[in-house]
Amino acid sequence: VIGINPFFDELSGSKHDKETDTFVKDNIRRARWFIQSIHQRNRTLLKVVRSIVEFQRQFFARGPKYLAPLTLKDIAAEVGVHETTISRIAGKKYVQTDWGIFELRYFFTNSISGSGSKGSRFSKEGVKQLIKELIQAESSAMSDQDISDLLIKKGIKLARRTVAKYRQE
Repeated sequence: VIGINPFFDELSGSKHDKETDTFVKDNIRRARWFIQSIHQRNRTLLKVVRSIVEFQRQFFARGPKYLAPLTLKDIAAEVGVHETTISRIAGKKYVQTDWGIFELRYFFTNSISGSGSKGSRFSKEGVKQLIKELIQAESSAMSDQDISDLLIKKGIKLARRTVAKYRQE
């Protein structure tokens, strides 16, 4: 818990020379501002994480291949802050899930059509996970075209060269 040492609160209320009194009051004011800033940062982080969990409900319930397309802009609009704030908050922060530990940035993924959450309902990371599962499930080697054809049957239109790229990644 962050707080101000009671000694300094008492010091500000007692009679001292004007210079000491000004110094103590000024630094207590700065400390309170700093503490308030940290509390605000924590509240914003909590709002961001709650919004991510809400947007990515299927991921948390069913796993990585159900990761939905989500942009910084989507969360910024939900939380009521600028996209750059979301970007700073998401950096170097991690969340532990049933599927492993992920950086918050992991949950921001474009749709396979590259048009954000308003485009395809399939995220790039989700499709990569699906390709990985298809490859692992097959006993014989599958060509990129075979994978593309299987994805089309599942309603995911993806070119052979894109499958090759995702497979390499």
